[in-house]
Amino acid sequence: MKCKSVCVEISVPKPNDGKGRYDAGQRRCNTCNVFFETLNTECMCCGSKLRTKPRSKSVKEESDGVLAETIRPNHKTASSNNNNNTNNTKTTQFKPKNIQSKPKFTKPKKNNAYAANNQNNNQNNNQNNNQNRQDNKPKQTRTSPEKPNDKTTPPANQPTKQVPLALGGMDWGLTNRLASIIKPKDNRALMLAVDHGYFLGPTERLERPAGVIAPLLKYCDSLMLTRGVQRTSVPATTRTPMVLRVSGGSSIIGDDLSQEDITVSIKDAIRLNASALAMSIFVGSKYEYQTIVNLGKLVSEAQEYGIPVLAVTAVGKELGKDSRYLSLACRIAAEQGAHIVKTYYCEDFDKVTKSCPVPIIVAGGKKIPERDALELTYNSIKGGAVGVDMGRNIWKSDNPVAMIRAVRSIVHGNNDVKQAYKMYQELSGRQN
Repeated sequence: MKCKSVCVEISVPKPNDGKGRYDAGQRRCNTCNVFFETLNTECMCCGSKLRTKPRSKSVKEESDGVLAETIRPNHKTASSNNNNNTNNTKTTQFKPKNIQSKPKFTKPKKNNAYAANNQNNNQNNNQNNNQNRQDNKPKQTRTSPEKPNDKTTPPANQPTKQVPLALGGMDWGLTNRLASIIKPKDNRALMLAVDHGYFLGPTERLERPAGVIAPLLKYCDSLMLTRGVQRTSVPATTRTPMVLRVSGGSSIIGDDLSQEDITVSIKDAIRLNASALAMSIFVGSKYEYQTIVNLGKLVSEAQEYGIPVLAVTAVGKELGKDSRYLSLACRIAAEQGAHIVKTYYCEDFDKVTKSCPVPIIVAGGKKIPERDALELTYNSIKGGAVGVDMGRNIWKSDNPVAMIRAVRSIVHGNNDVKQAYKMYQELSGRQN
């Protein structure tokens, strides 16, 4: 493992509140010889394992790094009863905590005054006393003892640079985008699908997407759609995250729907401010290889820009929807690096969710009665899915707003099927 100099931009100075670096939550890379504020276990620069607590005295003294060279005179000064006063300033700036073998050292007032006088060109006694009281505080105008040439330490007259935490091994931007789709408060997601036209054309009741989307937009957590619909039918003022469909190439009247390719560039996705990219894979179909390889390439390219990828495990007419097949398709998608997988609900659905290491969202599928769609939502959440991506079962309903609110009461609330269906009836003005 070798330092790539990335650490220069993301290293952090010693805390100003008197705490030690490890006590303040910082972690150290032995290879790069710098500290980070992160929850990762590996260095973001070289990949080395980060240290979370100080090493023992014997290990420190064998180190070739600058940190060991800084600690040695400190121990030497303590053992010789502070005979060498020229190193007083350096040793008091870095005091590693939790090292049991180091004796507690208090400098005599006379020596401290002498050292302070040497530093401040024989200032008066009041200034010397002030200097003694400040000995244990870090001096912002000096470079960090752990890395004397660290150029990232800000001057005393500038604020300390805030370094964002890289959570869960992901970059901040990618984590932030995922959090806008799957809400961290309850780890649930309600996605509204309106991307059907990319292979079905003007689907019934979705002939005019703008009119369908407008009343539903505020009730969904994210909107799954194509770039054409996003540009023409979604107001640019919305704060709802966009999950952009980037695959296509076949239509309902073609020979094989599985013959898809990537149709949207990563640059266009960034222009559209996509929160995630969605594409289909067809496991077990004629074009299985093409779609799976495309997924891997899309993940690699999107990862470079911090954009998560949602893999849709599409199922052809000749393929079943049992737990064995869906587990296979979902696991393959996750193994290729997909951050979310969209699949179908099936019997023994918990086997599918337990074998997939990334969150699963359940597709709504074809239009079914409202109560059945609510039962599908409830069973999906109970089976381990984080949410649903419904389209036709919402905007093909006679009361789309009432339906999406009833679905939401299950996904983000505590309603069961009976309560949600009663809510739908009340909101739609029909009592049965």
